[in-house]
Amino acid sequence: MTRLSLILMFVACMFMSVGIVMAQDEEAAETPDVDTADAQDTEMVGNGATIKGEVIDTSTEQKPIEGVTVTIVSSGDDQNYTVTTDKDGYYEKTGLPPGRYTISVSKDGYGDRIGKSKVVAAGGEIYDRIKMREKDNIVSFFQKFGFVFYPLAICSVVALTFIIERLFTFVRSRSRIGTEQFIASIADSLRKENIMEAVSTCEEAGGPLANVLKAGLLRYSQAQIEERDITKEEIQEAIEEASLLEIPELERNLPVLGTVAVVSPLFGLLGTVTGMITAFTTIALEGTGDPQQLAGGISQALLTTAGGLTIAIPCLIFFQLFDSWVNRHMVEISQVSTEIVNQLIVGEADA
Repeated sequence: MTRLSLILMFVACMFMSVGIVMAQDEEAAETPDVDTADAQDTEMVGNGATIKGEVIDTSTEQKPIEGVTVTIVSSGDDQNYTVTTDKDGYYEKTGLPPGRYTISVSKDGYGDRIGKSKVVAAGGEIYDRIKMREKDNIVSFFQKFGFVFYPLAICSVVALTFIIERLFTFVRSRSRIGTEQFIASIADSLRKENIMEAVSTCEEAGGPLANVLKAGLLRYSQAQIEERDITKEEIQEAIEEASLLEIPELERNLPVLGTVAVVSPLFGLLGTVTGMITAFTTIALEGTGDPQQLAGGISQALLTTAGGLTIAIPCLIFFQLFDSWVNRHMVEISQVSTEIVNQLIVGEADA
């Protein structure tokens, strides 16, 4: 019995030893050594994606742009990869995980560009050609207008000059006394039959209305000095003569602004038509091989129309504003002068 127990214990120890050895063999098989791990890493790099391309300008020569910062953004984890173009405008980024990427480019002096998102597979490669437009300075911007730039420049200078001049004129012609206060002061002086006080009030107030009333009051005062009767028509005649001096001063140069407002869009349209003729002539000779270049030419042609409208719109606004001010002054002169003339004639009749 003791011998059987020893035999069973020996067999059990044998099985345990075999199990331990087999477990160690399996663990060794599952855990790679250093050389195997390096081989797997090398295989991962070899299967990495590549994104490369070139960056050029939008000129006819399509010159490469050096020193452009190319940012490659992964859509999955927002990981950024940055490269810079060489002297030939080329860039390349290797070892990228497969996925969807968005490429953007930027450089001082050029407009930033963001390209369409692109998908690259493991071990795959994509090529993206990006165009950048150089930012305009003052000289290069106005060179796009062509020969139409010169008449548009003249129109803009004329418009700005006369707008400022008319603003100064209307500000200077404003009465130094409020209209209601001025009329009340004149009416009070006439009730006192103090014509010279009313004339002094007109001189103090200033402006077209005061100057016109002053002419009528002086004509009435002259008749009193000459001790003769004066008619309503004679006073109105003096007021109308003064109005013929005041109103044209307010209307001066307004026709120039109106002309500029009409002519400026026509010059802009002329530049657009000539630009379109040039663009379609290029299509007839060279075809539509580069739609972006064709679109750029058309956009430059449309700049002239934009320039003409930019000049015409302020001209038209200020023309209408100045014209309304002139009409308001004319109505005000007509109403107040009629009231004052009636008051003078009534006073003369009562006397």
